[in-house]
Amino acid sequence: MKTLKHILILIVVASSISVYGQTALNYSRPGPMMHIPTSSLYNESYLLRLGVASQSTRGAFDTDFWNKGAFLETDITRDFRLGLSAVQSGSSANENDISLHIQNRLLTYGETAVGIGVNDISVSNTSSDTSGLEEKVRNLSYYMLLSRENSFSEYNLKTYLGVGSGRYGANYGQFDLDTTTTPGDTIKIAKANSIGFFLGLLLNTNIMADRGGLDFIIEFDGVGINAGVKVPLTHEYHINLGFSNLQNLPYLGEDRENPPGIGIGLDYFLPRVKSAASKQRGGIKVSGVITEDGLPMRTVIDSSWHKAQERQLLVLRDSLRMSSSEIEQLNRMVEHLEQRNEVLEDSVASLQLARHVSDAQINQALKHLSRSLRLFYNEEYDDALIEINEALEYNPNLALAYARRGSIYYKLNQIDRATINWNIALQIDPGYDEVRNILRALNENRLRSAVSARD
Repeated sequence: MKTLKHILILIVVASSISVYGQTALNYSRPGPMMHIPTSSLYNESYLLRLGVASQSTRGAFDTDFWNKGAFLETDITRDFRLGLSAVQSGSSANENDISLHIQNRLLTYGETAVGIGVNDISVSNTSSDTSGLEEKVRNLSYYMLLSRENSFSEYNLKTYLGVGSGRYGANYGQFDLDTTTTPGDTIKIAKANSIGFFLGLLLNTNIMADRGGLDFIIEFDGVGINAGVKVPLTHEYHINLGFSNLQNLPYLGEDRENPPGIGIGLDYFLPRVKSAASKQRGGIKVSGVITEDGLPMRTVIDSSWHKAQERQLLVLRDSLRMSSSEIEQLNRMVEHLEQRNEVLEDSVASLQLARHVSDAQINQALKHLSRSLRLFYNEEYDDALIEINEALEYNPNLALAYARRGSIYYKLNQIDRATINWNIALQIDPGYDEVRNILRALNENRLRSAVSARD
């Protein structure tokens, strides 16, 4: 009943306001920004946003140029969002218009979401509006955007970057002067539609964190620079303040293209969670809560809870990404060591075979070494170790045998034994640079691990 009461209040307020679309009100499009569209990694924590707003382009005290309007937005599906804005121009022309805005989230990847949409699908009551359907379609605001969300400390930063036409084009609101049609008269002709880009930043702070946090907004909507703030009165109600076309602020009150404006509005957010009938148990009043899927819950999930969970997920995702990078780096190091070992073993074995081909004992040892190499490549490490030991029985001074036995122990994850055998090989042959490089890399890796553990 309380939620229904809030909605009825806003409907009554909105019913007293006529409609307008092309002079967009601040915060009247789907999403949290002032004029530009948005997309998100996650679904919004509210089921429906309703609001009323007013905006002036001729100063705060010139009531004849205050545009008034109402708007709503909601998610039709998980990725498809619909918005409707209705605004009345404060000029003497009394232009009224209703605009429909639709957008769809195509995909999400990591911390980035990709969305597309169409804004300004409008119906106007302006008597001079004689443009046909083709002209209306040509002036629609098509767009595609990338959004990214990052959390740091107790803050959450959202970035929106996109390209679009219509309102987001460089020629929006500009006219050419035509004096050739009627002698002595000057006619304004709207410039052809163009493509432009838009950029926006939204910083959610820990100010008023118990109500969802204070939001600061700055954006470039393809034509001008806008800045605003969203002040949470409660989790359901927000006051919106905004300044549009700040680059033309010195010309406030003048009749010019893209005039600066100041606006104020009120939002109501209908939460996704529905409250069931309150129950009395043992003298304690318990409010049952049912989610949109019909599942009972004991706690009310509001926007601040969703934001806290989103921040925690982003932190965990960053930690997993760092761990994955470290594991990948270690795997590359191991692969590099294995390749060095293989090159070392093959080159040394070839030299030993060429130098001691006539020695029967060496021949026997090298046969076992050759078998051990084949078993090593087949990952039959236990059998390869037996062959190495047989080779050392024939000749206990083979540096290659100790080097290969160290490699086998390394594969068996017996690092200490591997290190002992590599050191023996280096003592037998001090010029064994490949083994020295392996030991140096192993010691450097242990040192980095010890420093990381201590820090």
